[in-house]
Amino acid sequence: MNQHLQNKPMFSNRALVSLAVPIIIDSLLAIAAGIADSSMVSSAGEVAVGAVSLVDSLNLMFILMFNAITTGGVVVTSQYIGSGNLDKAKVSANQLLYSSTAIATLLMAVLLLFIPQVISLVYGNLEPALFENSKTYFFWTLLGYPAFAIGSSCTALLRAQARSSTALWLTAAVNVLNVIGNATLIYGFDLGVAGAAISTTLSRVIWAVAGIMILHNKSLKVHFENLLKFKLDFDIMRRVMNIGVTNGLENGLFQAGKLLVASLVSTFGTIAIAANSVANTLCNIGWTTVGCMSTVLLTVVGQCMGAGEKEQAKMYTKKLVNVDIIMTVVVFGSVFLFREPLVSIFDFEEAALRESAYITGAGALLTIFSIYAWSFVPVAAFRAAGDTKYAVILAVSSMFTFRVGLSYALDHFFGMGLLGVWIGMWGDWTCRSIFNFFRFRSGKWLEKKVI
Repeated sequence: MNQHLQNKPMFSNRALVSLAVPIIIDSLLAIAAGIADSSMVSSAGEVAVGAVSLVDSLNLMFILMFNAITTGGVVVTSQYIGSGNLDKAKVSANQLLYSSTAIATLLMAVLLLFIPQVISLVYGNLEPALFENSKTYFFWTLLGYPAFAIGSSCTALLRAQARSSTALWLTAAVNVLNVIGNATLIYGFDLGVAGAAISTTLSRVIWAVAGIMILHNKSLKVHFENLLKFKLDFDIMRRVMNIGVTNGLENGLFQAGKLLVASLVSTFGTIAIAANSVANTLCNIGWTTVGCMSTVLLTVVGQCMGAGEKEQAKMYTKKLVNVDIIMTVVVFGSVFLFREPLVSIFDFEEAALRESAYITGAGALLTIFSIYAWSFVPVAAFRAAGDTKYAVILAVSSMFTFRVGLSYALDHFFGMGLLGVWIGMWGDWTCRSIFNFFRFRSGKWLEKKVI
C-alpha cells in the first residue's frame, strides 16, 4: 500500500473488484444486447442500420446533456456518504431524480416538435429512405428520454453506495427485455427501425419503474424518502448543478463535435456509414469496458474526498488507470485479431463487410497506440473531486482540434475518407492522454471542494 497513507484504506482490493466486476459485466451485457439489436436491424438493410447509427449519435448528444446531472448527483451523494452524512446523501438522491427527469422531459417535448428540422440541420440532405427511417427512429426513442433519466439516476445511486450487484441485476434484466422486444417487433411484426425504437423505449420505462421501486427500499444506505412531496433543497441542488451543468456543457459540446464528424461520414455513402456503425459497435466493446473504471472512480474518489482522504483518492486513481491500460491492450488486441469473424455477424453485402473489417482493425490499433486509458478514466476522478472546468476546456479543445479539424483536413487535402476520421479520433485521444497525465501528476485536481 502507498507509503504516504496514514489511515486505513477505504477500499480493499476485494472491494474494488466487487465494485468493478458487476459494472463491467453490466456494460458487456449492454454491448451484447446492442450488437444483437444492430444485427437484427441489419436484416432490414443498410439504410435501416445507417438510420439507427445516425440517430443514435444524435440521441447520445441530448441524453448526455441531461445525464450529466446524474454525474453531479453521484459526486455529491458519494462525498456525503464518505463524510458520514447520510441524511444529506438521501436529500441529494431526491434532488438528482428531480433535476435529471425535468431536464429530460423538457428536451423531449422540444425535440418532438422539430424532428425533421433537427435531423436536416445536423446531417443535411440525406437520401429519402434514410431520412424517413431516421425520423421514425428518432420519434420513438425521444419518448423514452424521461424514463432513461429516471433509470440512469437510480442505477447511478446504487453504484454510489457500492451496490453494483443490484444495479447489474436491474440493467441486465432490462437489456434482456430489450433484445426480446426487438426480436418480436422486428422479426415477428416486421416493424424495422420502428420496432427497434419502440422496444428500446418500453425497456427504459420498465427500467425506470423498477429503479424507483428498488430505491425505496429502506435497507439501502441511501434511498428515496418522501419523493412525491417534491421538496427542493437549493443548497444541495446548487452543488449538484455546479458539477452537472459543467459536465453537461462538456458532453454537449463533445457530442456536437462528434455530430460534425458524423455529418462528414454521412457524405461518404451508405457503405461507409454502415462500416463506421459496425466499427463503432465493435470497438465500443473495448471503450465501454475501459470506461467502466470511470464509473468506479466516481464512487471511490467521491467517498475518499468526502472523508478528506486525498492521498487515497490519488492512489486509487493511479491503480485503476494502470488496470485499464492492461485491459485496453487485451480487449482491443482481441478485437483486432478477430475483426473478420466479428463483422460477419452483420447481414451486409461483401463490400460493406470488407470495409467494416478494415475500419474495425484500424480503430482497435489506434485505440491501443493512444494509451486510451489516460484519455478519459482520470477525468472521472477529477470530476469526483470537483475539478470540472479543466475537463471542459480539454475536451472541447481536443475534440475540435483533432477529432473534427484533423478529420476534415485529412479528407479534404488527402482524400482519406473514413480512415481519416478514425485517425482524427486517435489524435483526440492522444492529446487527452498527455494532458490528463500531467494534470494528475500536478495534484491540482485535489484542491477543489464540493461539500
